[in-house]
Amino acid sequence: MQKILQFIVVGAAVGFLISIFVREVNMVYTILLTVIATFLTLMYAELYHIREAINRQRSEQKEYLK
Repeated sequence: MQKILQFIVVGAAVGFLISIFVREVNMVYTILLTVIATFLTLMYAELYHIREAINRQRSEQKEYLK
């Protein structure tokens, strides 16, 4: 849960900075879209690490069975 809150804060901070520098964009939309993009990126990274762990475990099992 703490990890999720940290990601929300990071996404909100980046969205706030973008909305400050780009004046034509609504701040709420920018923050919301940045938080969503942050979550999507982090979910992909977590799934990638899970896949690496599974592949590593499978290769260790194959070596053990030989």
